[in-house]
Amino acid sequence: YVYMGNYLDVQTLLIMMRMKGLTEKGEYLVIMIDHDMQSWEDFNVHFFGAWGPLHVADACPRPCTIRKIKFVMYRLAVSMLHITVFASYLYDSVMLYADAVTKLIHKNHSITDGRAVIREIIGRKRYSSVTGADMSITESGDVEGNYTVLAFLPVAGEDAQRVLLASYLTPVMFSLVLTHSQEFELNANSTVLWKSGQPPLQEPPCGYDGSGCNAPSDNRRQIVASILGVLLVVVSVCTTVVNWKYEQEIAGLLWMIDRRDLEPLSNFSGPKHSMSKATYKLLHCSLVVLVQGAPLFCTLSSKCETSSQKVQDSEMEETSADYILNTALHSCFQMRELHHENVNPFVGACVEPNCIYIVTELCMKGNLQDILENDVIKLDNMFIASFVFDLIKGLRYLHESDLKVHGNLKSSNVLVTSLWVLRLTNFGLLELRTSNASTKSNKDDYQLYRGQMWRSPEVLRNPSAFPRGSQKDDVYAFAIILHEIIGRQGPWGPTDKEPQMIVEAVKKGPMGKELFRPPVEALQCQDYVLHVMHDCWAEKPDSRPELSQVQERLKKMRQGMKPNIMDNMIAMMEKYANNLEELVEERTCLLEEEKKKTEALLHRMLPKSVASQLMRGELVVPESFDFVTIYFSDIVGFTEMSASSTPLQVVTFLNDLYTCFDSIIRHYDVYKVETIGDAYMVVSGLPIRNGDAHAQEIASMALEILDAVKHFEIRHRPGTTLKLRIGIHTGPVVAGVVGQTMPRYCLFGDTVNTASRMESNGEALKIHISSQCRDLLTKIGGYEIIDRGLVKMKGKGELRTYWLT
Repeated sequence: YVYMGNYLDVQTLLIMMRMKGLTEKGEYLVIMIDHDMQSWEDFNVHFFGAWGPLHVADACPRPCTIRKIKFVMYRLAVSMLHITVFASYLYDSVMLYADAVTKLIHKNHSITDGRAVIREIIGRKRYSSVTGADMSITESGDVEGNYTVLAFLPVAGEDAQRVLLASYLTPVMFSLVLTHSQEFELNANSTVLWKSGQPPLQEPPCGYDGSGCNAPSDNRRQIVASILGVLLVVVSVCTTVVNWKYEQEIAGLLWMIDRRDLEPLSNFSGPKHSMSKATYKLLHCSLVVLVQGAPLFCTLSSKCETSSQKVQDSEMEETSADYILNTALHSCFQMRELHHENVNPFVGACVEPNCIYIVTELCMKGNLQDILENDVIKLDNMFIASFVFDLIKGLRYLHESDLKVHGNLKSSNVLVTSLWVLRLTNFGLLELRTSNASTKSNKDDYQLYRGQMWRSPEVLRNPSAFPRGSQKDDVYAFAIILHEIIGRQGPWGPTDKEPQMIVEAVKKGPMGKELFRPPVEALQCQDYVLHVMHDCWAEKPDSRPELSQVQERLKKMRQGMKPNIMDNMIAMMEKYANNLEELVEERTCLLEEEKKKTEALLHRMLPKSVASQLMRGELVVPESFDFVTIYFSDIVGFTEMSASSTPLQVVTFLNDLYTCFDSIIRHYDVYKVETIGDAYMVVSGLPIRNGDAHAQEIASMALEILDAVKHFEIRHRPGTTLKLRIGIHTGPVVAGVVGQTMPRYCLFGDTVNTASRMESNGEALKIHISSQCRDLLTKIGGYEIIDRGLVKMKGKGELRTYWLT
């Protein structure tokens, strides 16, 4: 072994070798490389008991002088301190550098020239270390020293407590750099005292792997080969038996479905009569109903489209995969054997460790809960009686089957076929449902408690005692559904209590003599139905009747119904068809009324001719008009009034004022373009041209508006006279519809700007008109017009304007 490391750790190595008996026969040799001879002090008897280690150390041909050095600064003898060999290396480096710098100074060379300093150091070739050793410097600047191989002399007795290292080391080999020798030279005056009298072999006689010697012949290989052969035969037989069993199981699991066959459908729309997306009206359909989760719509094959609810995998992670598979397979076998007209048929299943899909037939009408919550569907006594007895017959069949219970009965788990026949679904796998429900997070608390509104008190108080539910729990749920069918206002009727409050109240038990149950005062049914309902939701499970007794007591509900099932179905379908006809007629009338309201609103926003074009889907093309008359009005001092009034007062004021204006313009051939704040804009002559009458219509309207303003009273400022400023101008414009969202009929052209300037340059309680408007009014006659003279307007220069009085 060649050891390079801390000198203290070699002791541990030698002790362990001796304890394992590796040093007894002298078969192993330890060579330790050490640079620090000054660090060796004492070793215990185990070190020397190893006998054979060799020590390679720095050579000191002459007495070392490092111990004679004194540190004057601290005035401490070196013998009191331990100075490692690395301190001597540092000392030598500094001295070499100082000597090189001194030589450069003598040569008048710069001492900052690093290359020159290095050349001086390398040029020395040799130097004497502070340790006393002679060192050599190579051409690359590396320092090489002399090394000596030291061997230990035997220890006089294993009971020695402290032994001075230097007294038991003798040099046996040398490597002197000064002689440029690449190999160690033996010391002729010294010998190594080997443990066995001679050096250890370079390789064991039989080699390190023992292949150099012939192993004794034995039959172990034959024995091992025989055992392996037998094991191989056993494994092959077991594999064959397992595969045979697996094939037999596969043959009996023809109902298994590959999950990859379930493809989501993104373009599905739900039933027209319901907001639920649980079922859909399709040909050759199936329904995928799963343990938990939100609706997911899938296609099972090219001829079978399905609706599904996806299992949340995380809710099953804490349950053993083997337990899930075994439980699911057992339940699937049981459900496969169920065949009844009021139990939804089992088609197949996709069973995976954390994902279970139960595939059943699709019922096109949705579930019972959706139908009961849809006020559009009318249910008379025949429908109610049929629903109740379908529910009882399906539940009785489950109670008499191998499943024994439904365990999850509620109105959302009762499906309705196209023939209005109820079918129970979402039963089985009850243990997994219970574990899933117990791991729901807080965000699902509402749905969790809503789903428990059909559960009996004993199950709510101790769900672990009824992991699969019970038959009496199903009877209790039947009573809640019976109340739901008759009342059609939810499982607990018209209540404002949250599902959690209801569940907690049921779990708490009766307060005095009153049970907390759904209200029955508003139910319109016979007393015997109420008596059955009360008995079925009794507090004590033993007090609840059997389903056979319930069916017998409710026979009166079927009075008047035909004994033939087909006749009853035909009658129910006829009533449903009549109900749909009435519904279509009612909706058609509502549609016509809404259409009229929409047209009226559109006519208020746009001219009738333009609105008619838009309703017909025609594009409204912008149109030019040669002459129209535009009216602008503005309230003088409106900004000050708004600042001193509340926003509600301002809105009320403008609404009163513009309502007054609207009632006036209704009598003239004009079109109200828009109102912006206190500005009011009206035009005449478009979209239906009226010759030169547009000026007359606007002028007469303006006079009537001005007269109404003089008598207008502001609600929050009684006694204040409203000051209105009016401007009128006649000229050409272009009109068209702008925008698609809230389209507006807008006017464009210089005539609009001029009419606005006429208003802004007018005076309060006066009508300011342009010369073009004055010419038309003079031609028509009957109006008093006063010349105002030239008025300078922004962007127009000086224009001659007039007052209409």
